[in-house]
Amino acid sequence: MKLKTFLTAGLLIASATSTMAQTPFYQGKVLTLLINYGVGGNADTEARVYQRHLAKHIPGKPDIIIQNAPGAGGFTAMNMLGLGINVKADGFTAGYFTTSAIAPLIDDPALKVKMADFAIIGGARGWNMVYARKDLIPGGLTKPEDFIKAKSIYLAGYSRSSSHDTRLRLAMEIFNMPYTVVTGFPGTAQINKAMLQNEINVTGSSLPGYMTQVMPQIMQTGVGVPLFQYPVIGKDGKPRGNPALEKFGLETLDKVYERAFGKPPSGPKWEALLLMSDIGTQMQRGLMLPKGAPKEAVSALRLAFDGLMKDEGFIEDYKKVTSEEPDLVRGEDLLPLFDRMSKVDPAVRKVLRDSIGNE
Repeated sequence: MKLKTFLTAGLLIASATSTMAQTPFYQGKVLTLLINYGVGGNADTEARVYQRHLAKHIPGKPDIIIQNAPGAGGFTAMNMLGLGINVKADGFTAGYFTTSAIAPLIDDPALKVKMADFAIIGGARGWNMVYARKDLIPGGLTKPEDFIKAKSIYLAGYSRSSSHDTRLRLAMEIFNMPYTVVTGFPGTAQINKAMLQNEINVTGSSLPGYMTQVMPQIMQTGVGVPLFQYPVIGKDGKPRGNPALEKFGLETLDKVYERAFGKPPSGPKWEALLLMSDIGTQMQRGLMLPKGAPKEAVSALRLAFDGLMKDEGFIEDYKKVTSEEPDLVRGEDLLPLFDRMSKVDPAVRKVLRDSIGNE
């Protein structure tokens, strides 16, 4: 009798253990997506598409909520997650961040954590472009290269150390243009409002923001014109652009420069800008968990991210909202990018640091 009782108890314990082992990590839980820019911005708009579709691919199908934590050019939320400020590394808060191409390259002290310290779930590639008010020069801009005739350029940015601001500054310096930066805008909507009010006259945007906000508010109203897209480094080592953007009159910066000056751009500032653009395009957004998050959480979210890549409902919803197809990349495929960030040419690193440091 005692043996039977013992065996029964053992079976019950084994059964309970097996049930616990099979219970999905996220079952009955809430997953928070922490966004590093404000409501209505590009990252927030995209994150809400993820919010609608990600859970069905996560074992346990948790509820997903959005938490916006804008500030410091996107670093506030990244520091919160990475340092555990009001956030636990328990797997129930993940970051959906617009990543900075420049901060890791210069060891920016404003970013208190290393990108390699995060558990990268996946990323999204994304292209960026620059546009201007049509009345930037007397008579109006008819060709992108004519913007070099401008006498007074006011750039709109988010923070001095952000990739957005740094790329704009370097671009103007490559073209040898005088400029003033008006920075600290919380999002694309506020920048476009300032452009409509002629408070700024040149700025940039990622592709979703360009298609959903810049096109209807700035281009189709006749206020603005496209100038150029930032190139990436092709397999042959030469700059290349996004062919789809050329349909909108957005050639790469180097092509516009060559038409303006009769030769391609060169020098440390150009090399720095090209490297920044390449890294920033390859991983414009990143879905990540903090260091120390449970392995079960990392595995579950990577599995879910893989599911999104083949989810027609997600793809169609993303296209409807952003006017472009998602260009997703798995976390493990982003590891070589982090390796490149750690092996930057000192001359390029100096250019970027000087750009951030000089007022």
